Amino acid sequence: MKATRDWFGEFLVDISAEHQDVVVVNCDLASATKTARFKEKFPERFFEVGIAEANGIGIAAGLAQDGYRPFIASFGHFLSGKFLEIFQSVGLNDAGVVMVGTHAGLAIGKDGPTQMGLRDLALMRTLHNVEVLQPADGVETRQMLQYAVSHRRPIYLRLCRQPQREVHDERYRFRFGIPDVVRLGSDVVVFTMGGMVPVVLDAADLLAAEGLQVAVVNASSLPLDARAVAELLEPHRNVMVIEDHFVRGGLIDEVGRLMLGLDRHVRFSGWGVPDYGQAGAPDELYRRYELDVAGVAGRVRAFLALSLTND
Repeated sequence: MKATRDWFGEFLVDISAEHQDVVVVNCDLASATKTARFKEKFPERFFEVGIAEANGIGIAAGLAQDGYRPFIASFGHFLSGKFLEIFQSVGLNDAGVVMVGTHAGLAIGKDGPTQMGLRDLALMRTLHNVEVLQPADGVETRQMLQYAVSHRRPIYLRLCRQPQREVHDERYRFRFGIPDVVRLGSDVVVFTMGGMVPVVLDAADLLAAEGLQVAVVNASSLPLDARAVAELLEPHRNVMVIEDHFVRGGLIDEVGRLMLGLDRHVRFSGWGVPDYGQAGAPDELYRRYELDVAGVAGRVRAFLALSLTND
């Protein structure tokens, strides 16, 4: 198993050998964001700006407007902290920058909420021309990078620190905005993304032993396609979202907004991080916030029990 940041570091080097316009703007975090291999392979295409994300965003935007495909990499919390620069230099100019935010969610652990990427989705979703990508494994990471270098639109690529097992095989084909059903089920459909995909799949296994059939959807790119979501939800009455992000502004809001367009009643619930986060060992934090396998299973079980009570 590898973290998606590790897969990113490997595949970026591979893809950059074929795409000479790819450059990297680094914010003194090459080891953590896994751009160090790119620096070793293509030192003339690597620009170190130090602990200066605001400057880096401006530089990356300028490089994009000069014909390059720049990747600026830092912790997601630090990048989203420079939202004014992202709004004005990348968003308003429609600059083709790939903003790589690593250490998404609670998995940074003891470094705590001052470094946890828990608000980045909420901010990036407000920019109508920025595409948000979060791969679930190595297969999807590679395909997302191939997608990223195939066009010039602004992208926010959200990556995890924790190792994740593969949930796709080589038959998988990434399609932007199209929800990826990784498990079928009839009792409830659960949308999730990134590092939570294998966790929700394991929770679905626990619930299957109790006779509950949980469909799991990898919502790995935003905004989601409204028609595709409506078609996916057609046979379902119960919908949940589980995310490693604040409960406000992220995937819960994305799916909830699309559900407003449905012409029928569907029960809906979501769960994520309801406060600013805490410092602690990653496994302890996921357990505290009920975002581990047992916690997710409990949330889904309680939601279905409430749905049956309200029938």
